[in-house]
Amino acid sequence: MNIYEFPFAVGQVYNRRRDIHGRYSGQTQGGISTPTSAQLIFLFIGESGSAYGYEDSFRPDGIFWYTGEGQVGDMQMIRGNDAIFKHQAKKKRLLLFEYVAKDQVRFLGEVEYLGHHIEERADRNDDLRDAFIFHLGFLPPIFLGQVEQATNAYANSTQLSSKLSLSELRGLALESIASDATLEQKRANVTCRTEAIRRYAQLRASGTCEGCKVKAPFRSKRGPYLEVHHVFRLADGGPDHPANVVALCPNCHRHAHYSDDAVSFNARLIEWLATREQE
Repeated sequence: MNIYEFPFAVGQVYNRRRDIHGRYSGQTQGGISTPTSAQLIFLFIGESGSAYGYEDSFRPDGIFWYTGEGQVGDMQMIRGNDAIFKHQAKKKRLLLFEYVAKDQVRFLGEVEYLGHHIEERADRNDDLRDAFIFHLGFLPPIFLGQVEQATNAYANSTQLSSKLSLSELRGLALESIASDATLEQKRANVTCRTEAIRRYAQLRASGTCEGCKVKAPFRSKRGPYLEVHHVFRLADGGPDHPANVVALCPNCHRHAHYSDDAVSFNARLIEWLATREQE
């Protein structure tokens, strides 16, 4: 299967039953769906999962921690958990979605397994149990139907030069890596792209908040102080892509997360980004 064979674009919202299971089948409930008729595995996250000990989040290095399935007792490496663990060997692709409303999910991007660990989490009955925490790395995404391929295969160092241009940082943010690379190389690639996208957004802003269009409130040792905000996945970050991130002053950043009109404010940022990234 190649990147043209699934019709999901990063950032767009789909009806889970109609657009996903209606086309590919698979389990219509739960966080992991494994249709037998397609080389795809669908992963779903949402705020309601916290009631069952599911705490999914991005880590500082850009790796996404995804809680495995199993609501009561120790998790077992079977069914959906085993499908994630072995998806590369079975040539199945992992697609991650987040709930935005009942049966409405936003496509966050394609991810790959980069390892896992076990930690104690409370189950549905508030009893402590062993839970699988999968480490997932986002692949350079397709955004709003546009395919962007990286020009380089892999950066051997995650230390980026301080003199990189906007176009060079964009290229690094979209840099792919060979499918047969080691897990360590893949994790390093994710970290490199995470740093590149942060610096890309700040350099693109040129010292001006991309929300309110006012100059940064002060300068830090690295230059004008602006915070990088992901317009998707309001809770904790969102996948890295030049058209997913904006550089905001601290006030606008809080506005995007905590205000009564956070949804509409983010919608305006998304609309602006769609235009800005096509320039």
